[in-house]
Amino acid sequence: MSLPLLAHTWRSQRAKLVIVMVGLAIWGFLMPIIYATVGKDLEGLISSNPLFRQMSQFGGADVFSLGGAIALGFVHPIAVALIGVFAVGMGTAAIAGERQRGTLEVLLARPVSRRGLYLTLLVAVGLFIALAVVALLAGSLLGAISQDVVSEIDLGRMPVLFVNGWLLWFAIAALSLAASVSFDRLAPALGVALG
Repeated sequence: MSLPLLAHTWRSQRAKLVIVMVGLAIWGFLMPIIYATVGKDLEGLISSNPLFRQMSQFGGADVFSLGGAIALGFVHPIAVALIGVFAVGMGTAAIAGERQRGTLEVLLARPVSRRGLYLTLLVAVGLFIALAVVALLAGSLLGAISQDVVSEIDLGRMPVLFVNGWLLWFAIAALSLAASVSFDRLAPALGVALG
């Protein structure tokens, strides 16, 4: 692993990281607010119809609980797109983007092994994903505190939610990075990572 390359990657991605973290924190903050204001009223409407009640418990989850609302926030397309910026976007652009721009040879001319380069980029993506998931969880907790519904959250499950979210997105990032080293252009690598 190359610490100078990790520092350079961190510097070049920090603005994107801040934007994504703020977006995820705001999105996470909204989930408990939606639950506290609309969720309870909607639950009464849905529970009056047995068919709707059965459909609302898809996958064994209860979308009308605070935990269910936070879980829906994690799998909502907004959160998927924001975390995907690092997992898929950065992963595929890491090597294939360098090749396409013609700057990979300059990077490999430095005293960094190919494995070291790959490991450094994998660590960087893993750290960025961890910070993004933490921002989403922090936003959810702050939203629950602001609506005075934090007592409905099992705080012991938050580390499990973090680990599960991080492992899922890290696996996607690893596949994206593997696709990135297999192609010399960004578009095919992105197609494999998204396909």
